[in-house]
Amino acid sequence: MFLGSVIYDKRRSMHLTQTELAADVCTQNTISKIEKHNISPTVNILTKLCLKLDLSLNDVFSDFSSNSTSEEESILDSLERDLLLDNTGEISEKLSMLHSKLSDNDLKQVDLIKGAMEYYDNDYDNSLFTLDKVLQLTKSDVYDVYTLLTYLFKGMNYMKQGHKDRAQYYFEMIESATKENLQIPNANEIELIYICKSLAGAYVELGMLKKSQEFSNKGIELAKSKHTTYFVDYLHYYAAEAIENDDQHTQEYRELRDAAYYFAKLSDDVKLLDKMA
Repeated sequence: MFLGSVIYDKRRSMHLTQTELAADVCTQNTISKIEKHNISPTVNILTKLCLKLDLSLNDVFSDFSSNSTSEEESILDSLERDLLLDNTGEISEKLSMLHSKLSDNDLKQVDLIKGAMEYYDNDYDNSLFTLDKVLQLTKSDVYDVYTLLTYLFKGMNYMKQGHKDRAQYYFEMIESATKENLQIPNANEIELIYICKSLAGAYVELGMLKKSQEFSNKGIELAKSKHTTYFVDYLHYYAAEAIENDDQHTQEYRELRDAAYYFAKLSDDVKLLDKMA
């Protein structure tokens, strides 16, 4: 409902007819149906329309409408979100300003963030040590999202060091824990989709394309169910990579890669755009 109104209002403000907007995108009838809320546009059509109308993800997706979340979100939740979204510039400084007494649950989050930052700084030994502190606090409970995120960063740590067998061990621990579903009691959607995105990318690098496709699809479906766009550009990209050399899925490959490109374009994801160039 919301999308149709946004597209209608923006088209009218730009003095475009439905036919002019539809050119090289879809049919005039499709535009009419979208604006009347009779159909939802496909990913490819929506992203092309947004680019043509100069609409950003801020305009069409609620999770990009603000740089902050609800007032109840803690400082640690905000820092973790920045970490997963690769906005790491001020995280270390902000962590150093935390002076209040922290609960065990807070400490799990703090050590996860510290360990991940050490990983990003290529300080692999200290990263592994800090991440092991998280597992002590979670008691390696696989129904605790901080256990799964720790396994993920330990796996990526070993990947960076060239220890693919060790990396695969931790990735399989996550795979086993999420085999039935992605319902982790203390997890939010960004954490779960980040795990799917990261595993999909790691499995592409390991040449385990079927598993990459599985986690790409899990992430895409979760994003759809939660009405969010977190990491959907990378999820479509890795889904495409997983079937790139499969002659039976040539059309699907093109559609997935197009979707990845348009989502990356809308979110101004320079890293992925450069990767796809």
